[in-house]
Amino acid sequence: MPLSGVDVAACARWLAQVADHPGDHADLFLERREELELPPGERRPGLRVVREQGLAVRLLRDRQTYLASADRLDGGAFADALRRAARALPATSLSEPALAVPAWPEPAGGRELVAFAEAIRAGLRASLVAFPLALRVRAHRRWVQVVGARLLAPSEQEAFYSVVAETPWGALGRLLIGLDDAAAAALVAALVARFQARDAAPPERARQPLLLAPRAAAVFLHEAIAHTLEADLLALGGRPEAAVGVELAPPWVSVIDDPAAAPPSLRRVTDDEGLPVVRRWLLRGGRVEQPLADTLWARHSPQLLPGAGWRGSRHEAPLPRSRHLELAPGDFPLAALLRRAEGGLFVEEVERGRLDPHTGELVLDLPFARRIRSATVAEPVGRCRLRGRVAELLAGISAVGSDVETAGAGWCAKGGQLLPVWARAGSLLLDRVEVGP
Repeated sequence: MPLSGVDVAACARWLAQVADHPGDHADLFLERREELELPPGERRPGLRVVREQGLAVRLLRDRQTYLASADRLDGGAFADALRRAARALPATSLSEPALAVPAWPEPAGGRELVAFAEAIRAGLRASLVAFPLALRVRAHRRWVQVVGARLLAPSEQEAFYSVVAETPWGALGRLLIGLDDAAAAALVAALVARFQARDAAPPERARQPLLLAPRAAAVFLHEAIAHTLEADLLALGGRPEAAVGVELAPPWVSVIDDPAAAPPSLRRVTDDEGLPVVRRWLLRGGRVEQPLADTLWARHSPQLLPGAGWRGSRHEAPLPRSRHLELAPGDFPLAALLRRAEGGLFVEEVERGRLDPHTGELVLDLPFARRIRSATVAEPVGRCRLRGRVAELLAGISAVGSDVETAGAGWCAKGGQLLPVWARAGSLLLDRVEVGP
């Protein structure tokens, strides 16, 4: 942040005043956000800076969550939020804590945003394609710290970039760790591929092999595995801990959620509840080992570990969510996967994914795909959709690639809370899945 001006000891004493029932948990969440944006336009419009800061006080009592937030970082805002979360504050002689946070640092990354947008346009010209393009590039920074009645977590910082390219054939969005030449080249290639597939007919509905490239596999893993193994969603069908030990995928599929192993600018050692993150095996050898849980679910299910509580902002309570998925690499290079997927489709991008937690049905919207002929990627097919039940789709994973890449899986909007999610994955081959318009 840094938070050198915060009297954390005084905050902890105030929190202890309201966490006075057996099993109560109270914490203070401090947040600062900065978004530097290069809006769409050919004539270099001015950079826009959006900054916000504030706090939230949360009280967990039994199975109830009481949350009160404010858009200020000062002692008065903390005292008021504490009273609202507790519904009443016992008489106390404690003085109002100091929350004198330092001035905002200078915005970072303005020149990078402009240079990246210019590199995209130059790359399209070099590819000899031209079409209307509205390009929005953003740099995101966030600082958080959690103070509890008996807990002080270290302050944490996140930094990343997002790009949205609006074309006549839809929007292409990317989360990026950096705005280097490789990121620009990859985005140009994706835009050119969409241009080339703009008039392609969608495939007829059929069950066929589907080869997901690493970026598409990242979205699939997030929707099919991470969401499926979130404690609050598991509870819709019974006890979350009952999922432990269930065989959900073939033995060659192992998936970890480990925020501490994310790239340095995204790395977190504590979650948004101030608890240490866990190197959590969601699937080990295809079997469920440890679902995603936050404090609320872990305190009522002894088999569940907290450390996966994340919130979209201070105005929202934490929820069990993934942050950085890792798919254990397989033994198959891309050439071998293409041979095994003969006659099927190759998917580089997923536009949108959604899981129905009540039915277990997963839908991935694909902006386009490509035929696989003679073990090579051939002509494109138009917009289509992958649809199936999670259990069947995961059971149909027949091979995992060795071509591992780090990628943004996209913005996750679980419960209306928007969060960036990331993954490190290789290609995935799914056997005989349903794809159609």
